[in-house]
Amino acid sequence: MQGGWNILGALLLKDWQLLWAERRAVLFSFVVPIVLASAFAMLFDRPAAQQDQGVRLPLWLVVEDSGPITEELVRHLLASPRLEVRQTDRAHAEAAVRQQRIGVALIIPEGFGQAAAQGARLWMQPSEQHRPQLIVLHGATAVTEKEWAAGVITEIVMKQLCLHHFGQWMPKDQGNWQPPLQMIFQRLAPSPQAHFNVYTHSFCGMTLQYLLFWGMECGLMLLRERQGGAWRRLRALATPWKWIVVAKALITASMGSLQVLATFTFGWLVFGVTVEGSWLGFALLALTVCLLAAATGLLVAAWGEGETQARNLSILVILAASMLGGLWLPAFLLPQWVRDLTLVLPTAWAMNGLSAATWQGGSFVAVLPAIGVVFAFALLLLVLAVVRLHYLERRAL
Repeated sequence: MQGGWNILGALLLKDWQLLWAERRAVLFSFVVPIVLASAFAMLFDRPAAQQDQGVRLPLWLVVEDSGPITEELVRHLLASPRLEVRQTDRAHAEAAVRQQRIGVALIIPEGFGQAAAQGARLWMQPSEQHRPQLIVLHGATAVTEKEWAAGVITEIVMKQLCLHHFGQWMPKDQGNWQPPLQMIFQRLAPSPQAHFNVYTHSFCGMTLQYLLFWGMECGLMLLRERQGGAWRRLRALATPWKWIVVAKALITASMGSLQVLATFTFGWLVFGVTVEGSWLGFALLALTVCLLAAATGLLVAAWGEGETQARNLSILVILAASMLGGLWLPAFLLPQWVRDLTLVLPTAWAMNGLSAATWQGGSFVAVLPAIGVVFAFALLLLVLAVVRLHYLERRAL
């Protein structure tokens, strides 16, 4: 047994020296997840002041009509807290929407004010030609923006037409006219201190994704050794293949742990990324994810037929698991069928666990299911890799 530990120690030292021999590659393995996490967070981050004001929909406005009703409508559109309006002409608006530089544009065509002034009676007529019309231009992918604009514009237009036609029966102080209901917003979260932080989400997601890529690279390294002379030389020295596998898994997991430490330390120092919940849960989940990365690498090394093919397939699988698992964007932004599918993905469980331990402020009990599921996935991949390597070794004899 003492000899086995000596062999394992020698293998670990050899692999560790080989990794650090390429210092530029090692440096990039730490820099890339930090850069990706920072870039993603900066793209989707909104300042606190902007969050308090609410999201404003960019809207280009084309006014081809005149008159008091149209002028009043334009004034309220420009003053709306839910719209970011820019006036332009029809040609520029159509070009901007067609080229996807803007999602939606509103055209107030000639005759709108006159049609609106004819009276409320015409609104109920089935014929469309008697109703005042507005034209909403929208891009091919701006379905949500189109519905958003339609709702906001309809509210503003209905308010102005009601004031115009029924103003004599309404309060004299028409400027303070309010809708007939009050919206009360109640914030619900897993814990009272939970506050979504886009930087925390981005650092969790990009760290998980790059750990899987790191596992893939270590697996490809082992695949090269297995198909080349290094594996045969080690086996010629009576080195048990199981010790070689254990050494590769430990090196992959240990380097992954250093990557997690470096990435989250940078996020804490620069962007205020913190663990609001259980530190023990966060640490155990991080170690479990590193084990999953090691198992992924061994699976690549065991089942890969060639380095190029194994790399391309691994990249495809990792990117798909990252996107569907909510590592790029929060899961609630994905379609329902995708959210149901994520129950069979370890990336989704790992992301949910890291979110619970960080910005959600969850306890160890809240993180424990994610730890268990990710650990089960890691064991499954390890078993598949070991069974395949055992088969290959027996066939080579």
